[in-house]
Amino acid sequence: MERQQIPTDTASLPKNGHSKTIHLSSNSTLFWKIFVPFFGTVFLTGLMLAFLLIDADDLYLPVPVWVARVIAVVLWLGWLYLITRTIWRLKRVDADDTHVFVTDYWTTVRYPWQDIERFEEKKRMGRQVVNFHLKAPGRFGQIISFLPGSGFEEWKSRNEERPAEELV
Repeated sequence: MERQQIPTDTASLPKNGHSKTIHLSSNSTLFWKIFVPFFGTVFLTGLMLAFLLIDADDLYLPVPVWVARVIAVVLWLGWLYLITRTIWRLKRVDADDTHVFVTDYWTTVRYPWQDIERFEEKKRMGRQVVNFHLKAPGRFGQIISFLPGSGFEEWKSRNEERPAEELV
């Protein structure tokens, strides 16, 4: 039986007509989208419940007990508002030559590049965020936000010489 030689250069292998998918979003998206909201919500819920359920006589605070309880509830509600308005909007984004694949880790949607009107880069809370603006609202709304990874920078630099209409 002969041993087959396996090519070390995979660029010469056939693609079967499919372009390679590139990961545009950062790998830390999973941490920000799942771990931070879950951990923060559990911690703040426990803190709020401790202030609400412990007898007022057992709490030794420099302020009245009702003030501490109101602050705990407002802090908890503020956290939930922050999470829903910012972090839960982050998506994981992959792309190939014809489509953009967007997932929230439960549902994956494929958009053709023609459905994307433009993209913009912004700074939010000290982190760079990229927004893809769709021509019409899709499953995840009209604006898809993600944290850019090294794949995005590579994709952007590779496509800088192409006209903007051709890019999106």
